[in-house]
Amino acid sequence: MISRRQTREYLLQSLYARAHLSTYDRDIFLWAFFSGENTVELDTAYLTTMEDLIITHERTLIDMIALLAPKFEIDTLPVLHILILMISLTELIYWTWEAIPESVSANEAIELAKRFSDEQGKGFINGALSTFLKDREKIKLGVKEGTFKVFG
Repeated sequence: MISRRQTREYLLQSLYARAHLSTYDRDIFLWAFFSGENTVELDTAYLTTMEDLIITHERTLIDMIALLAPKFEIDTLPVLHILILMISLTELIYWTWEAIPESVSANEAIELAKRFSDEQGKGFINGALSTFLKDREKIKLGVKEGTFKVFG
């Protein structure tokens, strides 16, 4: 059975590998991820589209995250938290295939933080997304693409 939640988990791990490996090959990562116990079917259309959207809009997404977390320097935030926010913000702003309710996108981001981070990370993700949902237009207008990049 295809699971969107598990596809998001895979997407997060794939993006994390992409951010930390000097050479990243999605096919090799996919093979390594699914050798052994992992037999989940991924939503490949969602996965491919989301990866493309995140890479294409990386700078804008990072700048939005900086606006959502003004007390933090973006380059000191854990990459994992940045990636979780990038996934959720991409669903909220750029995803156009089918409607993903805002509450689902935010809740899924919090679930990713619960699984892969800690209480502080979960709180940070929750706070940043709450701010975005309240002040979406103000955040979008404040975007000035910076130089920080997650991916190469």
